[in-house]
Amino acid sequence: MRTDPMRVLHAYLTAIPETAGVLVSASLVDRVKGQPSIILDGTGGYRVVRHRADRADFTINTYHRSMREASDLAYALRERLLEDLPGTVASGGLVLDVTEVHSPFHLADMTSGEYRYVAAIALYLIDALH
Repeated sequence: MRTDPMRVLHAYLTAIPETAGVLVSASLVDRVKGQPSIILDGTGGYRVVRHRADRADFTINTYHRSMREASDLAYALRERLLEDLPGTVASGGLVLDVTEVHSPFHLADMTSGEYRYVAAIALYLIDALH
């Protein structure tokens, strides 16, 4: 499989209504403190079926102005990712399934002092046929 799972997840998240006005990035580099943000960390994965299917693991960090807003966004994303993402084609990848590694929980960012919820998922995906 040649599709970059990060691009698949990023493309999906930037297209849903819940992320309007929210930075979705794989890096903190362009982020401004206090800016509602979703920071995606690829944490590994593995080949499921030789040259055809992969599992990609991600930690999803959801930052917002208040604990309530961070929680609301994290749980809205959880629902979207688990219920709506399977079967979706985004950025050249077809997402077959999404499993939850752990549900969102509050973990304040000790560096910035901001509100953050952290969750982890696993994507199972293949290259989309053209």
